[in-house]
Amino acid sequence: MALSPYEKRSLLRFMAIYLGAVLLVVLAFSALFYKIDSESIRERIFSQLRMTAMQIAASAVDAQMRGKRFSIPPKVGCDYLLLGPQGRRIDGCIAERVDLTREAYTENGCAYYVDRSARGHLGIDYIVVRDCSLRERIAACAKNVILSALAAFGFLVLVGWYLGRLFLRPMREKIESMDRFIHDSTHELNTPVTTMLLALQKIEKNECRPSHLRALQMSGRLIARVYEDLTFLLLRERQSEEARRERVDIAAKVRESLDFFSILAEQKRLKVASDLAPCFVEADPHHIALLVKNLLDNAIKYTRPGGEVHLSLEGCRLVVRDTGVGIEKEKLERIFDRFERANSVEGGLGIGLDIVATICRIYGYSLDVRSREGEGSEFTIDFSAAAGATEKGPESSAPPR
Repeated sequence: MALSPYEKRSLLRFMAIYLGAVLLVVLAFSALFYKIDSESIRERIFSQLRMTAMQIAASAVDAQMRGKRFSIPPKVGCDYLLLGPQGRRIDGCIAERVDLTREAYTENGCAYYVDRSARGHLGIDYIVVRDCSLRERIAACAKNVILSALAAFGFLVLVGWYLGRLFLRPMREKIESMDRFIHDSTHELNTPVTTMLLALQKIEKNECRPSHLRALQMSGRLIARVYEDLTFLLLRERQSEEARRERVDIAAKVRESLDFFSILAEQKRLKVASDLAPCFVEADPHHIALLVKNLLDNAIKYTRPGGEVHLSLEGCRLVVRDTGVGIEKEKLERIFDRFERANSVEGGLGIGLDIVATICRIYGYSLDVRSREGEGSEFTIDFSAAAGATEKGPESSAPPR
């Protein structure tokens, strides 16, 4: 995905912090690993030198005890030195001066071990063995640590880049949703505003006709609906806390919504039918009106011209059925998400069904949708799932005792 300048700056800042922390961690672990491995190499070398010196000493003791000829074990090679009293040289190929005061030490990249266990045998007081592969082995260890650190750092850079882009994806989706929302809201308001201005121009020219008044009425209602939806969206966090509860006639709210959208339905030549039985709930009247309006608006919007919309209310179950375009199966589960739309052709802000779902959550109403692409949709709200729903109005309730 192509990144915007803002996203690039955010990603670079994240990578700078991430890579700084990763570099410190990699350097710390590399230094620790190098120290441990180099110490292990030294221990192995000195252990091998100790075993070699013990073999030479054992050979000297055995030669004196049995009167045999003394010989250096063949595995030793020439990295040894036999010294007598006062450091007198007896045999060996180590030419440099040896520090006899220390048992094990390193010098000029070589490891030295001084053994005194053969003292008094064959005139040998000191056995010195040497291994000059220490420097190469330490250098090889450092090289392996550096290569491993670079490989780990490179891998973590790739992981950080992937995670950075992964973390940016939700932000990108939100930005795209907001951009789409701004574009859609502008488009949604453009039609009624333009219609209203054209009608006013006709009226100013003394060409007022009933159709112009109806256009003004329809445009005003569309703008009012958009305003109600946006107001609910902005204040949704306070809706459940500030909702006032009173007895609401669902059937009356449905009839009001039918009247509200009657002009729009006529314009699309839709056949709108209703079958309403009494149903009363304890809720905020504005919320119920908003819920019904958004369901009916959704049905009218996605029904092709000449189609049908049917509303039924029975047993406190409101069913809104249309013969519209339907909803794709993969979108059916996301249709109640904010800014989600069934398609991008019919317009809308993508917030109507989100408002419906929010109101249902506030009051505990059951919400269900069934749809088949190309055949229409059916939305069902069961008000009886919440406490206080009844098919009897206040005047039909039993008098208190």
